[in-house]
Amino acid sequence: MREPEAACARRPARVRAAAVVSGALALGAALSGCRESQRIGDHVLVEYDGQRCPGYIIEKKSSTRFRIHFDFEGYDWEDDVAADKVLERIEDPVSACALPPRVRATLGLAETPKSRDRSSPYRVGDRVRVRWRGSVYPASVTAIVAADTVVVHYQGHEDAWDETINIDRIETGRR
Repeated sequence: MREPEAACARRPARVRAAAVVSGALALGAALSGCRESQRIGDHVLVEYDGQRCPGYIIEKKSSTRFRIHFDFEGYDWEDDVAADKVLERIEDPVSACALPPRVRATLGLAETPKSRDRSSPYRVGDRVRVRWRGSVYPASVTAIVAADTVVVHYQGHEDAWDETINIDRIETGRR
């Protein structure tokens, strides 16, 4: 899949000039469609479930697939993505994407958007049960970040496992 001419034109002038001067480089650029090679650790913009989402490459699965790490509304998510869905390398911060419905369903979250209420239904010290990767763990609320976001400490685990979560992941009400 070739990049649009405008994307190729954004390349530095010295790269374009080298491609014009050298027949081999010009042929290579034409065959590759001017697409830059992506590397592990590159921050990229990815077409994912109909959205343009920021992420970074954590693994090259093959010449046509990458494993991408996304951060959707505070939820870490990794998925394999076709190389042609990696739109471009990014340097500046890009706003995060909304949690895609497929990811929301996989995480077992309610279909409704996050609560817009100004006050949290939880208080510091509340004991809750939190969903994490298909399992449920007992935890306690250690801080209120926003109406729909709290910090939890998982009972029996080190403080290193404390996590800021959306209240969608809390399975039961407070106790």
